[in-house]
Amino acid sequence: MNSPLVTILLPVYNGEKTIKATLESLLSQTYTDFELLLGIDGTTDASKDIALAFDDSRIKIIEHPENLGLANNLNTIIKQASPNSLYFAMAEQDDIYISERLEWQVEVMSKDTDVGLVSGIAEFKSDNKTLQFPGILVNNRQFPQGEELFKYLYVNQLKVVNTCMMWRKSIHVKHDLKFNNTYGNFNIDWDFVLRFSLLSKIHGIHKKLVTMNRLELRDSVTQQKHEQYSASRNLLKDFYTAFPNIVDKKLYKKALNMHRKIEIGNNSKHIIVLKSIAYYLITFDRFYIDYLFKKVKFYTKSKG
Repeated sequence: MNSPLVTILLPVYNGEKTIKATLESLLSQTYTDFELLLGIDGTTDASKDIALAFDDSRIKIIEHPENLGLANNLNTIIKQASPNSLYFAMAEQDDIYISERLEWQVEVMSKDTDVGLVSGIAEFKSDNKTLQFPGILVNNRQFPQGEELFKYLYVNQLKVVNTCMMWRKSIHVKHDLKFNNTYGNFNIDWDFVLRFSLLSKIHGIHKKLVTMNRLELRDSVTQQKHEQYSASRNLLKDFYTAFPNIVDKKLYKKALNMHRKIEIGNNSKHIIVLKSIAYYLITFDRFYIDYLFKKVKFYTKSKG
């Protein structure tokens, strides 16, 4: 294809178990004017062979002999995009995309030139639950804009679904954007969207664009959570320092409390009680006592 309007970015690392279904969903999009760039990142599994078996000219494979990490993998494959493409579209190796995903997103971009990035609703499937997010779009509301969106995402963490983002290449190039590996493989998308929110309008489609299948158990889940939590605390602190005109001490405290609530909530009931009390004794902030009372009320109601 000589002039694809959309460049799909698909970073791949040990993706042989899921990538076939992901590629099928991308290659069967109703909007067909795209190229699909696969960044095979220092992995020797069958991911490349699975992709080649499709024998589709829209697929372009970029191999990295050594693992670059997610951020550098994305930055590298972005440089291989067709000079004629107008939009970047994110994809992940274990997600399944609604066939109209690209069509709906390009339609938004074409109609409203003020929109620099568009995302939508994701359905999350794990071993014990299925849910749709973000709630702001599920409840038919729209993202705030500019600094208000920055503050909203800073406090509530990332509410723009990264795996189905589409954004304007012109904005990416004009502002020399890149994905940062400041926090290893964590918070790359949160960091990117926070910075993007100060540059252009972000729009949310009130439709499901992707199913995120997380049914298979992940290795070292506990260790990854600890690393994720540490990375998130560091991001909050870094942005507090980097954007003093937007993030004041009060907002930083609010964001830190929200993050700690997430940390506390991913524990057993006994640990939730102990950690809530411990954080209250450390900070003397009633936020943690109020949170504990809400959890107790919820558990009591569930038993009843």
